[in-house]
Amino acid sequence: MPAKVTIDQDECTGCGICYEDECPDVFMEADDGNSILKEMYQKGDKSVGEIPDNLVECAKKAEDACPASAIKVE
Repeated sequence: MPAKVTIDQDECTGCGICYEDECPDVFMEADDGNSILKEMYQKGDKSVGEIPDNLVECAKKAEDACPASAIKVE
């Protein structure tokens, strides 16, 4: 069952931990430096989407490592 991932753009600081260190398979850098989901996982919004089961663990590591608590994995 896929997991829902949301990035709160108001909280994201663009530190890059999620897309550079923890989970580059799911997250990427947007033009403004903030984090967005890779296109294949986006669901109508660059900050909201679904990821397959095999990427949930790495997305949760990014959620835990995010200093702004901007990432939510459900």
